[in-house]
Amino acid sequence: MDGVLTDSEPLINAAAVAMFREKGLAVQPEDFRPFIGTGENRYLGGVAEKYRFPLDIPAAKHRTYEIYLDLVPAQLHAFPGAVELVQACRQAGLRVAVASSADRIKIDANLRKIGLPPETWDAIVTGDDVEHKKPAPDVFLAAARKLGLTPEECVVVEDAVNGIQAAQAAGMRCVAVAQSFPAERLSAADLVLPTIADVTVESLGGEVSAPSPVPGDPPAPTLARPVPAGPWRFWATLGFSLIIAAAFVGAQTAVGVGLMIAAAATGHEPIGQGVRDGTNGLFWAVATCVSAPVEASLVCFFAWLRRGISLRDYLGLRRVSGRRLARWCLALLLLCAASDSLTWLLGKPIVPEVIEEAYRTAGFVPLLWLALVLLAPLSEELFFRGFLFAGVLHSPLGSWGAVGLTSLAWAAIHLQYDLYGMATVFVAGLLLGYARLRTGSVVPGLLMHALMNLLATLQVALGVM
Repeated sequence: MDGVLTDSEPLINAAAVAMFREKGLAVQPEDFRPFIGTGENRYLGGVAEKYRFPLDIPAAKHRTYEIYLDLVPAQLHAFPGAVELVQACRQAGLRVAVASSADRIKIDANLRKIGLPPETWDAIVTGDDVEHKKPAPDVFLAAARKLGLTPEECVVVEDAVNGIQAAQAAGMRCVAVAQSFPAERLSAADLVLPTIADVTVESLGGEVSAPSPVPGDPPAPTLARPVPAGPWRFWATLGFSLIIAAAFVGAQTAVGVGLMIAAAATGHEPIGQGVRDGTNGLFWAVATCVSAPVEASLVCFFAWLRRGISLRDYLGLRRVSGRRLARWCLALLLLCAASDSLTWLLGKPIVPEVIEEAYRTAGFVPLLWLALVLLAPLSEELFFRGFLFAGVLHSPLGSWGAVGLTSLAWAAIHLQYDLYGMATVFVAGLLLGYARLRTGSVVPGLLMHALMNLLATLQVALGVM
């Protein structure tokens, strides 16, 4: 952020000099240069150590930020070309993140001032999110995890020596812009360009060489690999999603027709009753067992068709630690408890009547459990929080558009519920989508979806018994 997107280095430098002056120590602006990019703790603490000046870092940082934030409205500007590059990356289907050693308060103020507010990014990592600041690789590795990418799939744009070292330690490609340091100080980067206005989407992938070097200087290295294609664009995603939805409905319709024909042929009317109004549990179970593989297969096929991005990256099929999964499941349990409490306060049944009727008419109950607890969560999460989410995420709607739109679409398929029931599904979808956004993985949503269905099925079973 600092020195790459925004011309903020002079402002934080002036604020730090003023803070030290208030404390009775005269420091020079150039004293801070070795600590650029290392975070404010080291930025201030390193200068205090140089002068052997005792400094309360938290208090000093707080005062420095107060002075800095007063300067931002009138004096902070984006570097020419910075906003345009971010927009071009998004339009090209790339995921974009801010990875900064600064504190969140500074990051938010800077991004809002230059017209790239936090919600427009796929991920933001701050100095508070990691144990070790640059030149350690922690901040870049954390950003890659949030984006759902491997380090090899990422390219870092940096302006500082410490940042280049951090990118290299993270195993990432690095394009340097000589906006804070002379180009010769940045020669360790894969590509050195004069300013961020000279960076293009193509140059990030190594398709354009650096400017011609000065005679006698060694040629600057270039990147070798092309930019990943990213998921299908928004309208292609929507078109493929409609095909998947049509196949899903077709499979369920075929099962319904088959059950009604079987009922007529055998004279066993119960197996055909409730198919049209969605209260037949046997229909639920068989239709899900048939349509879920169809839906999942088409999702994987259309994602596979998109070259330049792996199926794992497209659908977010990434491992998540057991501890993080446990936290997300706890959040889901708290949401379920709050939802049931509100339902009870409103005088509505905790278990809708349509669900109880479906359980009574399930015929072979284990098949219903298989459908609701395993197959439905798997196919729906691959589609909604996998395929559809990825397409919307890399559209102008961005991250919150992806969370909201997929939640709305997911709620819309639950036509067996009333409006209140569909609203609860929508709210649950927001949590599942947020988990997908935060972890870069579809696994937490899949597990929470399965847990939610398991709890609901247990409630139905206990109620029917």
